[in-house]
Amino acid sequence: MSDQPVHNRRILHTEWSLGWGGQEIRILREMEAFRERGWDMRLACREASTISKRALEAGFQVSHLPFKSAFHMPTVFQLARLIRQDGIALVHGHSSVDGWVGGMAAKLAHVPMVRSRHLSSPVRPGLNSKLLYDLLPEAVISSGRHIRDHLVHDGGCHPQRQYSVPAGADTKVFHPDVETEGLRASLGFAETDQIVGIVAVLRSWKGHEILLEAFAQLAQEMPQARLLIVGEGPQRPALQKRIHELGLEKRVVMTGHRTDVANLMRIMNVCVLPSLKNEATSQVLPQAMLVGTPVVSSSAGGLTEVVEDGVRGRVVPPADVNALAQALRSVFAEPELTQTMALKAREHALEELSFETQINRTEAVYIKLLS
Repeated sequence: MSDQPVHNRRILHTEWSLGWGGQEIRILREMEAFRERGWDMRLACREASTISKRALEAGFQVSHLPFKSAFHMPTVFQLARLIRQDGIALVHGHSSVDGWVGGMAAKLAHVPMVRSRHLSSPVRPGLNSKLLYDLLPEAVISSGRHIRDHLVHDGGCHPQRQYSVPAGADTKVFHPDVETEGLRASLGFAETDQIVGIVAVLRSWKGHEILLEAFAQLAQEMPQARLLIVGEGPQRPALQKRIHELGLEKRVVMTGHRTDVANLMRIMNVCVLPSLKNEATSQVLPQAMLVGTPVVSSSAGGLTEVVEDGVRGRVVPPADVNALAQALRSVFAEPELTQTMALKAREHALEELSFETQINRTEAVYIKLLS
């Protein structure tokens, strides 16, 4: 696709968030992928943000703007001036504040804007949502069909401006042959331990506490059951307290932030994403599926677009401790079915949920607007 006749390939991403999670990781990974395809990718964000630091380390041009509020007109005018001075062809916004600011600035500078919608939280019908997801941007890229359809049917947005592009995983990084030698032992696990794992930022809506409650049931029945929690975030103290209350200190390992996620997923017997809300299609589930690890997911947001219950994994209602515990029991009680579903999940991820597919679909939107 990258050989299409687009003369100006200079894209400016905007991001208001200060944090570092799936959304920010996706932005930076996309910027890196498009740079490899010959696009000139740039970023406008707040100076104190983590994405600013990571983008600068990756060699991108980064502009710091205040982004104090959705209608902070000094930022709007600064951004419009930046777009004109740097010859930006297209603005790509990601959060609510920079969605408003970027949309207005793009209109002032007479360039198209793409707006990403990463979360599945409900959008209230009305003028605000119509402006933010239909009138200011020329295209909206949602992280899954569930979000895209919600914007059309409930938000009243024009369907021809709405695109579904689920998050994809890098098949060069996430595959069944990743190195695992010595990894279990380094974490204090025996080869015979049955590892239930979760990879997620430690946020309340990711469902870690629900998983702890369900795992506590499983631990009573399975002496070799262990829980591996990969990730860092604001809920760490609360989770540590709950682990102590449940008497699971010897059964649970919290790794903090890790860069060897694919390797850690491969030593898991099952990877769980018990989110309570806000999920799009998830970056974690396709990663686990490509590695070949069985998955259990809640039905929050667009997760059922990724995991079809009984076909590519097991799906449970959000916040249902007993259902999650039963799904985990089934993983170990029905090993042949579990492995069959893991194989089907990997085939599906290779076809529909690879990072290359994600970039191709996003690039198609850019080219449509610019050519």
